[in-house]
Amino acid sequence: MKYLIALLLVSSILAAIPTKVTNCMENPKIVFTEATFSVTPAKGVDETITLYGSANEHAELDNVLLKAKWNGMDAFEDNYPEDEVYDKGDRVTYELTQNFPTFTPSGKISVQLYFQNAKKVNFACAEVGFVI
Repeated sequence: MKYLIALLLVSSILAAIPTKVTNCMENPKIVFTEATFSVTPAKGVDETITLYGSANEHAELDNVLLKAKWNGMDAFEDNYPEDEVYDKGDRVTYELTQNFPTFTPSGKISVQLYFQNAKKVNFACAEVGFVI
């Protein structure tokens, strides 16, 4: 019985937490349908956001631009170089680990991830939101 309880605790800790994802541009080359967090978003904790979707057409990913808003105000922006190629019908999984420092103000956080080609043209966008 102790082993069963321990197994249940470990599996619940390692389970991904589903969250809503919104595609934030018209006619994207990649459509995201699911998103998960590795842990409940909190200050001072490494958080991995995983996006799941599929490619509608050929796309070459060179960079992901992250834009974060706090209570609707621009708060943070950063670039994450990538080197991926997707063809029509490919399943797409994208992971990004981020840490919100302990001094991050409490409130609603909205994160937009813009998928860009080598010319920095956006071809897909996913948005997730949460409260910390």
